[in-house]
Amino acid sequence: MSPLERWCLHAAALATAGTGLMDGLLRWFGERPGEFGPEVHPWLGTAQHLHILVAPILVFTLGMMVRGHLWSRLQAGREGRRTGLGTALLIAPMVLSGAGIQVATSLAWRGGLAWAHGVASGAFLLAYVGHLALRGWRPGRARLSPRLQRQQGTVDS
Repeated sequence: MSPLERWCLHAAALATAGTGLMDGLLRWFGERPGEFGPEVHPWLGTAQHLHILVAPILVFTLGMMVRGHLWSRLQAGREGRRTGLGTALLIAPMVLSGAGIQVATSLAWRGGLAWAHGVASGAFLLAYVGHLALRGWRPGRARLSPRLQRQQGTVDS
Protein backbone atom coordinates (compact mmCIF):
# COMPACT_ATOMS: atom_id res chain seq x y z
CA MET A 1 0.00 0.00 0.00
CA SER A 2 1.18 3.48 -0.73
CA PRO A 3 1.37 6.03 2.10
CA LEU A 4 -1.63 7.86 0.61
CA GLU A 5 -3.70 4.66 0.57
CA ARG A 6 -2.67 3.89 4.14
CA TRP A 7 -3.54 7.42 5.29
CA CYS A 8 -6.94 7.23 3.53
CA LEU A 9 -7.67 3.87 5.18
CA HIS A 10 -6.84 5.15 8.66
CA ALA A 11 -8.78 8.40 8.15
CA ALA A 12 -11.83 6.55 6.79
CA ALA A 13 -11.71 4.02 9.64
CA LEU A 14 -11.47 6.82 12.21
CA ALA A 15 -14.31 8.83 10.65
CA THR A 16 -16.57 5.80 10.28
CA ALA A 17 -15.88 4.55 13.80
CA GLY A 18 -16.41 8.03 15.26
CA THR A 19 -19.70 8.65 13.50
CA GLY A 20 -20.87 5.09 14.24
CA LEU A 21 -20.07 5.44 17.94
CA MET A 22 -21.78 8.83 18.01
CA ASP A 23 -24.86 7.34 16.31
CA GLY A 24 -24.98 4.41 18.72
CA LEU A 25 -24.48 6.48 21.85
CA LEU A 26 -27.13 9.01 20.83
CA ARG A 27 -29.53 6.24 19.85
CA TRP A 28 -29.19 4.29 23.10
CA PHE A 29 -28.42 7.00 25.64
CA GLY A 30 -29.62 10.20 24.00
CA GLU A 31 -33.35 10.03 24.71
CA ARG A 32 -34.65 13.22 26.22
CA PRO A 33 -37.95 13.94 27.90
CA GLY A 34 -40.24 15.80 25.55
CA GLU A 35 -43.64 17.39 25.78
CA PHE A 36 -45.42 14.18 24.74
CA GLY A 37 -42.94 11.58 26.01
CA PRO A 38 -39.39 10.53 25.24
CA GLU A 39 -37.81 12.10 22.17
CA VAL A 40 -34.68 11.16 20.26
CA HIS A 41 -31.65 13.38 20.56
CA PRO A 42 -31.68 16.21 18.00
CA TRP A 43 -28.20 15.22 16.73
CA LEU A 44 -29.13 11.59 16.06
CA GLY A 45 -30.16 12.24 12.45
CA THR A 46 -26.97 14.16 11.74
CA ALA A 47 -24.83 11.39 13.24
CA GLN A 48 -26.64 8.75 11.19
CA HIS A 49 -26.31 10.77 7.97
CA LEU A 50 -22.60 11.37 8.56
CA HIS A 51 -22.07 7.66 9.19
CA ILE A 52 -23.92 6.74 5.99
CA LEU A 53 -21.76 9.25 4.06
CA VAL A 54 -18.34 8.16 5.36
CA ALA A 55 -18.91 4.38 5.52
CA PRO A 56 -18.69 3.89 1.72
CA ILE A 57 -15.29 5.60 1.79
CA LEU A 58 -14.16 3.01 4.33
CA VAL A 59 -15.51 0.19 2.15
CA PHE A 60 -13.62 1.60 -0.85
CA THR A 61 -10.36 1.94 1.08
CA LEU A 62 -10.79 -1.56 2.51
CA GLY A 63 -11.05 -2.78 -1.08
CA MET A 64 -7.77 -1.01 -1.87
CA MET A 65 -6.26 -2.63 1.20
CA VAL A 66 -7.32 -6.10 0.05
CA ARG A 67 -5.72 -5.52 -3.35
CA GLY A 68 -2.54 -3.87 -2.17
CA HIS A 69 -1.91 -5.40 1.24
CA LEU A 70 -3.91 -8.51 2.08
CA TRP A 71 -3.29 -10.50 -1.11
CA SER A 72 0.48 -10.02 -0.93
CA ARG A 73 0.46 -11.20 2.70
CA LEU A 74 -1.67 -14.25 1.89
CA GLN A 75 0.66 -15.22 -0.97
CA ALA A 76 3.64 -14.95 1.37
CA GLY A 77 2.33 -17.85 3.42
CA ARG A 78 1.88 -18.06 7.15
CA GLU A 79 4.52 -15.44 7.94
CA GLY A 80 2.67 -12.38 6.70
CA ARG A 81 -0.84 -12.93 8.03
CA ARG A 82 -0.82 -13.45 11.75
CA THR A 83 -3.03 -10.58 12.94
CA GLY A 84 -4.55 -9.15 9.78
CA LEU A 85 -6.47 -12.19 8.60
CA GLY A 86 -8.82 -12.06 11.58
CA THR A 87 -9.43 -8.39 10.90
CA ALA A 88 -10.10 -9.08 7.22
CA LEU A 89 -12.64 -11.80 8.05
CA LEU A 90 -14.72 -9.24 9.98
CA ILE A 91 -15.12 -6.94 6.96
CA ALA A 92 -17.95 -8.92 5.30
CA PRO A 93 -20.24 -9.20 8.35
CA MET A 94 -19.71 -5.52 9.15
CA VAL A 95 -20.43 -4.28 5.62
CA LEU A 96 -23.28 -6.68 4.83
CA SER A 97 -25.12 -6.04 8.09
CA GLY A 98 -24.71 -2.27 7.61
CA ALA A 99 -26.17 -2.49 4.11
CA GLY A 100 -28.93 -4.76 5.36
CA ILE A 101 -30.07 -2.20 7.92
CA GLN A 102 -30.74 0.25 5.10
CA VAL A 103 -32.85 -2.13 3.00
CA ALA A 104 -34.71 -4.16 5.64
CA THR A 105 -38.36 -3.26 6.01
CA SER A 106 -39.30 -5.44 8.98
CA LEU A 107 -38.61 -3.98 12.42
CA ALA A 108 -37.42 -7.38 13.65
CA TRP A 109 -34.91 -7.69 10.79
CA ARG A 110 -33.72 -4.13 11.27
CA GLY A 111 -33.21 -4.69 14.99
CA GLY A 112 -31.34 -7.95 14.42
CA LEU A 113 -29.17 -6.45 11.70
CA ALA A 114 -28.46 -3.41 13.88
CA TRP A 115 -27.21 -5.66 16.67
CA ALA A 116 -25.18 -7.73 14.22
CA HIS A 117 -23.70 -4.55 12.74
CA GLY A 118 -22.81 -3.18 16.16
CA VAL A 119 -21.11 -6.39 17.26
CA ALA A 120 -19.29 -6.92 13.94
CA SER A 121 -18.20 -3.28 13.78
CA GLY A 122 -16.98 -3.29 17.37
CA ALA A 123 -15.04 -6.50 16.77
CA PHE A 124 -13.58 -5.08 13.55
CA LEU A 125 -12.53 -1.88 15.30
CA LEU A 126 -10.82 -3.78 18.12
CA ALA A 127 -9.11 -6.13 15.65
CA TYR A 128 -8.03 -3.21 13.45
CA VAL A 129 -6.49 -1.31 16.37
CA GLY A 130 -4.95 -4.53 17.66
CA HIS A 131 -3.47 -5.27 14.24
CA LEU A 132 -1.91 -1.82 14.09
CA ALA A 133 -0.57 -2.13 17.64
CA LEU A 134 0.79 -5.66 17.29
CA ARG A 135 2.35 -5.11 13.90
CA GLY A 136 4.07 -1.90 14.95
CA TRP A 137 2.31 0.67 12.76
CA ARG A 138 4.52 3.39 11.38
CA PRO A 139 3.39 6.37 9.28
CA GLY A 140 5.90 5.46 6.58
CA ARG A 141 6.21 2.12 4.86
CA ALA A 142 4.66 -0.85 6.62
CA ARG A 143 7.15 -3.12 8.34
CA LEU A 144 7.77 -6.17 6.18
CA SER A 145 9.67 -9.32 6.92
CA PRO A 146 12.87 -9.83 4.90
CA ARG A 147 11.11 -12.56 2.90
CA LEU A 148 8.27 -10.22 1.89
CA GLN A 149 10.72 -7.44 1.11
CA ARG A 150 12.61 -9.75 -1.27
CA GLN A 151 9.32 -10.82 -2.92
CA GLN A 152 8.28 -7.22 -3.45
CA GLY A 153 11.75 -6.15 -4.56
CA THR A 154 12.20 -3.55 -1.82
CA VAL A 155 15.51 -4.94 -0.48
CA ASP A 156 18.81 -5.15 -2.31
CA SER A 157 19.74 -8.84 -2.44
